[in-house]
Amino acid sequence: MSNPFQGVNHVGYVVNDLDQAERFVTDVLGFEVVTGRIGELGDPEGDLLTRRLGVHPRATGTFRFYRSGEVLIEFLQWQSPDQVTDPARNSDVSGRHLAVSVTDVPAALARIGAFPGTVIREPNERGYIYATLPFGLELQLIPVEGASR
Repeated sequence: MSNPFQGVNHVGYVVNDLDQAERFVTDVLGFEVVTGRIGELGDPEGDLLTRRLGVHPRATGTFRFYRSGEVLIEFLQWQSPDQVTDPARNSDVSGRHLAVSVTDVPAALARIGAFPGTVIREPNERGYIYATLPFGLELQLIPVEGASR
């Protein structure tokens, strides 16, 4: 039997402030908004979102897609009566991060550090650096070979 999967279409992240997430991903990382992939989610009378997405029937959400080259990411912001609002830590089940390759570590650190509320951690032995972003996402910087550090 052949493999029916073609590859990753996109990766989605739930954030606590969609506008702030958009400013970061467009202004700092240089992604572009995918204008045809912006929308609202909700079913005020039924349980459609429970059946389709496994969320509370009164949950509502907003989503937007962003592109950088071939990479497509989605940010979603939910409002739900049963929502857990503490972001998952890296060690938690469902913890997640966005890893980006960087050619100039000092320049990358200056750009992300200038975004209010960002916490930058110390690098590991390979130069990888994690940062917590104020809208609930972890970012990992991965220096490319020959990157300035």
